[in-house]
Amino acid sequence: MKGVFHITTRLKELIYGSKQAIPIAMGYIPMGIGYAALSIKAGLNPFETVSFSILVYAGAGEIIAVSMLAKGASVIAIILTNFVVNLRYLVMNTCVYNKAEKTSPLWNVLTCHLVVDESFAIFSLMKETSIWIYNGLAFTAYISWILGAIIGVYLLDILPVVVTNSFNISLYALFVAILIPSIKENKDIALLVLITAVLNVILQFVVGNWSIILSTLIGAFIGLYIVDDEYILNEETQGA
Repeated sequence: MKGVFHITTRLKELIYGSKQAIPIAMGYIPMGIGYAALSIKAGLNPFETVSFSILVYAGAGEIIAVSMLAKGASVIAIILTNFVVNLRYLVMNTCVYNKAEKTSPLWNVLTCHLVVDESFAIFSLMKETSIWIYNGLAFTAYISWILGAIIGVYLLDILPVVVTNSFNISLYALFVAILIPSIKENKDIALLVLITAVLNVILQFVVGNWSIILSTLIGAFIGLYIVDDEYILNEETQGA
């Protein structure tokens, strides 16, 4: 009976976590469609497009990768860019598994692939700390992103290209939604975003596709000096 009780509890927690991911799924599906449009345009076939979402699962990273691929970037440049851009997931996973209760190293390794900005943000603000709630949340978001890519490769044969490309707006909308709260609370963050964007534009004429890597690293270095440490500590405390 004890084993049945645990299974029932975990199932309820998984379902609860999945429900919390519904807003993410509503944004991920159109984003996945937009990614698929860019991927096919860059020369990947439908199987490669969907496999990329399954194996990589990094919305911004995938879109950056196929965009760089379309511009003729080298494989090394694409890998290094994604490494720098997605390095934040290491910190996110650490925070998630520190907050979640009763995790095991093996289970952490098996599920660390599922962490993304949105699922991390929602889980960080939740009072519940069950790893099963997080798994339900993260896995539902993961499936919705893959579903978006699958829908995208089929829609490309039905809808005009201009329509499928318009789904990419959701990516920029998501970035804006993530940035605006921080920018409104701290002008230094707004200045840092502006500096990094300008650096990326300028460096494109100097180093080409490596501009994203360099501008991100330089922006992070500048942020160490212009962003108030107390603001960062407050953000971490609120997310804990």
